[in-house]
Amino acid sequence: MQGERIAGLDNWRALLMLAGLFLHATMVQEADIPLFDLIARISANFRMGAFFAVAGLLSLYAIRKRGADAWLARRSFQIGVPTAFGLFVLAPLMSVVLSWHWYGSLMPPLPALGWWHFWFLVDLLLYAPITWWIYRADRAQGIFARIDAWAEQSRPSVTLTILSVGGVSLLLVQAVATAAALAGPWQNAVWTLHQIVSYAPLYLSGLVLAGSPVLLRRVTARTGPALNVLALVFGLCLASRLLPGQGDSLFATPMSPLNLVTTTLCPPAVTVLILRSALLIRETPPMFRRVADAAFTIYMLHFPIILLLDMLLDPLRLDPYAAYALTVGLAGWLSYRAHRVIVRRSPLAALLLNGADPGKARAVAAE
Repeated sequence: MQGERIAGLDNWRALLMLAGLFLHATMVQEADIPLFDLIARISANFRMGAFFAVAGLLSLYAIRKRGADAWLARRSFQIGVPTAFGLFVLAPLMSVVLSWHWYGSLMPPLPALGWWHFWFLVDLLLYAPITWWIYRADRAQGIFARIDAWAEQSRPSVTLTILSVGGVSLLLVQAVATAAALAGPWQNAVWTLHQIVSYAPLYLSGLVLAGSPVLLRRVTARTGPALNVLALVFGLCLASRLLPGQGDSLFATPMSPLNLVTTTLCPPAVTVLILRSALLIRETPPMFRRVADAAFTIYMLHFPIILLLDMLLDPLRLDPYAAYALTVGLAGWLSYRAHRVIVRRSPLAALLLNGADPGKARAVAAE
């Protein structure tokens, strides 16, 4: 059963990574279109939070299989090498393309530096020693066994459990938002810290669910509690439209109240639905498995390719929907082909883009 669950979760991990392609292709479209805004909101409210929860769950399964020290060394290498390559090679290249396209200069201004594309890899690197420490503490103190016993005896409310994870994330993000508001010219720099602190509770919740089979069974037993939380958030968003000005100030910036609520409460609820669906996956189609194996490469390369395509397609003045569809299709296909033709055949490319030798060139970001 656990093997089937891991396979299903690995498929979801790959899918959540690959969905970034659809988000990033909207960022180069110079059009205010509701569909593009919807894609951005779905990504912010569901995708990355669920990704980190799944990553936490898979990390504990992996560390139990390999042992703490071996897992930490493997994890640091597999994530650290692509992170360094992304930050010091791909990010400057992205910045040059952006600067040439937008400003006509090969010297990009500081805000245009493309490091932000690789932020989630930095998070995974930071969470790795935390995972190592929790695993060692559990071996010494039996932390997960205690959580199992508590869940068996107390039978905690699943709805409250979901809201608790989201609530902790909300408090942490609100603290960062408050600090950013007081940071003056450093506001944007301080606000970027929310990408580290806001996903930590979700990652830790994945660790706990992997370590406590009783709590995992209870949380995934029914879809009702997760759907109730999503309905609650949706109701709050609808109710805000009854306020003067339709509550636009509540959504004005990423630090606005309802944006914080939706981006912190939705991911733990969606994670529960993902975990339930993972239990139902019995077989993965070969084509999807090949795409999933290329997910790490696709994530690393698709945004640089999108920026290049945008520069090439811009003079054609295509319809925004046509430009978007063409960008998504070409960026996805080109980055997938780069994995199949280059990464799987070149030891150096496999090292730099996957942190793995070519014989094991598959996506490992959440392992």
